[in-house]
Amino acid sequence: MAVLDNLLLGLKEIIFAPAKDASIWWLLTPIIFFWLIIEIYFGRYKTEKLGWNTALGNGLSMFWVVIISSKSLFNMDLGLFSFDKAIFIFVIAFYALFIIFISFTHKIKESVFFLFASPSAIYYLSAIAVLWIHNLLTITRWVMIDLMLLYVFVLIFETILKKMIPTAIHEKPESFDLGRV
Repeated sequence: MAVLDNLLLGLKEIIFAPAKDASIWWLLTPIIFFWLIIEIYFGRYKTEKLGWNTALGNGLSMFWVVIISSKSLFNMDLGLFSFDKAIFIFVIAFYALFIIFISFTHKIKESVFFLFASPSAIYYLSAIAVLWIHNLLTITRWVMIDLMLLYVFVLIFETILKKMIPTAIHEKPESFDLGRV
């Protein structure tokens, strides 16, 4: 029972983190909005797959999160600095630059690389970074486990959502007009 209690406490920490400071929504809103739009797009255009240009955009989006988080982290007036957060920002910056670099060079096979550059991975990690860097989310062992479980739930939810979104009319095989091609 203690495990379930700890998991529920961790989940409560995650869910209520954005409510601790309403101004954080200035950063979370574009992250969530971009994430939803991309997922809805791929739900509507089911035959389209993530492309190199979208992977590049995802890497750039993550990089702006790094810049904003770095600004907050190193603003001594805010008192947010900690060595573990600085290392985390460095790792996220490296990850974003890796995605940007590979998107330009195509040095990794698409089927492997696009897992790293997927909107789910990028925007989920970006939202967590914003909450943690701004001291709104306390990372404990149980919160970390909950974040991993929540990510699995998000992936399942996205899959269901994409199946529920109607396919674009011109994507359906019966709607192709060979006279227009």
